[in-house]
Amino acid sequence: MKPWKLLKTEYLVDAPWLKVAKETCELPNGKVIDDFYTLWQPDWVLILARTAQGKWVMTEQYRHGSGKIALEFPAGIIDKGETPEQAALRELQEECGYGKPVSDCHEASPLAMTKFIGTFPVNPDRHRGVFHVVFIDGVVKGGNTHFDSTEEIESLELPDEELQAKMADGTFCHPLQMAGYLKYRLIKNKGDSRLRGNDINAILESSESGT
Repeated sequence: MKPWKLLKTEYLVDAPWLKVAKETCELPNGKVIDDFYTLWQPDWVLILARTAQGKWVMTEQYRHGSGKIALEFPAGIIDKGETPEQAALRELQEECGYGKPVSDCHEASPLAMTKFIGTFPVNPDRHRGVFHVVFIDGVVKGGNTHFDSTEEIESLELPDEELQAKMADGTFCHPLQMAGYLKYRLIKNKGDSRLRGNDINAILESSESGT
């Protein structure tokens, strides 16, 4: 199986936060599609932040796409020059006012306490962007939030059982965030204690290889 050949790109929308392109593509069988539309948005990070009591840090905010108040994990766009881990720590503080305990920061940098879960496509069919998933354990409330001028966010904590119940009844229904949580659960089932150390890459490799 071979990929399509891109022959031409025409940007219908070319804005900092959204690009819409009309592409002309040639298929392996020679057929040409004159109007295949693709989307691009900046890469973002999904933050799975858990307190020392085992509760998830969650947010509630209005989402204009659905026209509803949405229950979600914290998340945000990765700034230029940032790694997903750096963006996760920044966004968690800005949106929710949570961070690592001061004692932990003395022992190791906050960045060292984050665990990278993976990178995933937003929509492989038409969307060119990706999102990253970062796990941070043992976070505490402290410091001030720093909302953008368009943001109004409330934060709360949910135990894992309640979060899963809200997934089941549709209260929590963001499909990409649910996929990120599922990836975390699959890794956790390989051995929860290792999520607290630097062996998470080994877990990911064994998970992907099926061993």
